[in-house]
Amino acid sequence: MSQPDMDLGVQAVRRGAIDVLPQPFSRARLVESVSLALADARGNRALARAREQVRDRDGFSHMLTQSPRMLRVFDQIRAVAATDATVLIRGDTGTGKELVSRAIHERSRRREQPFISVNCGAFTESLLESELFGHEKGSFTGAGGRRRGVFEMADGGTLFLDELGETSLNVQVNLLRVLEEMRFRRVGGQDTVSVNVRIIAATNVDLESAVANKAFRQDLFYRLNVFPVLLPPLRERPEDIPLLTRHFLEDTARAYGIEPPTLTSDAMQAIMAYRWPGNVRQLRSMCERWVIVAAGAEIKLEMLPDDMTGEHCVNEPTLLPVDDSIPMKAATDRAVAQVERTYLQRLLKRNKGHLGNTARAAGITRRTLYTKMKAYGLDAGDYRTA
Repeated sequence: MSQPDMDLGVQAVRRGAIDVLPQPFSRARLVESVSLALADARGNRALARAREQVRDRDGFSHMLTQSPRMLRVFDQIRAVAATDATVLIRGDTGTGKELVSRAIHERSRRREQPFISVNCGAFTESLLESELFGHEKGSFTGAGGRRRGVFEMADGGTLFLDELGETSLNVQVNLLRVLEEMRFRRVGGQDTVSVNVRIIAATNVDLESAVANKAFRQDLFYRLNVFPVLLPPLRERPEDIPLLTRHFLEDTARAYGIEPPTLTSDAMQAIMAYRWPGNVRQLRSMCERWVIVAAGAEIKLEMLPDDMTGEHCVNEPTLLPVDDSIPMKAATDRAVAQVERTYLQRLLKRNKGHLGNTARAAGITRRTLYTKMKAYGLDAGDYRTA
């Protein structure tokens, strides 16, 4: 390619071109380029649909999903937001528990009042009591004046108690009393303070086991567990990974004023098979790193961290035997087919063989799903009886 042609190609990419074909080009190269463009267009449509859904659902800002399980969580949020019921949000670290709590508050009648969040696991027992209930001057060393706690600051609004499973039994006793009476005394104080606060609690601790081990009060657990919300980990909703990846890449690149990178198909298959122990928070951090190191370029499989292609995968593909007679493209196609077949099996099982739901979860048409199932020897009936 001559220098003028190269400059023209660079300009085209900067203006949004997916690929640039040098003259002369082969039919295989053209097919590959068109496939890339179609995949990019499908991704853009999926992201646009998800953003439109978010705009249609007031209070669900920054919660993009096409997962049926997460859409059911949205239904739960809508149902409980209209009430003052106490909510207990449970899920792994990084699944978005605070986002859910804010969505509940933003859809409630308290939305014009304060939303206060406190991480209960970040304080010692004495400091946490002061953070929650406030203190009077001289109540302990360093207490130079009266200080309001988060219960007072959230009066009329919503108080989000994160990592509640990390609190001591003494703090749990005081919390139970406040939840029952909505009254408390500041640390070192004599006067009773009355508040009107909606409580949303969250934890990644198995509270039933903590209750059995006498590490968490059973009466407090029952008082909190009025309306439970369970957030699925990212590994159990892989259909959201391409959507969230594209969103985070574009969002971060826009903030930095640079072009977002894209992922090759094999790199995307790898991150969809990865377990994501840090869930959505980990994915967002990884996308920010990719924007910094590969602005406007492609993220290829070999650029991924080693643990994204090894033991931390949900379903590690069976390794193909090394055969020098197999061309690289054919070997790659076989590997991608294995990952795709496993992915469809998981979706069919989750949706109990329902083709419509499975196609929607995969982001493809029913006809495409049927064609792929036929090619991979999959039968929906096997999953309806599973």
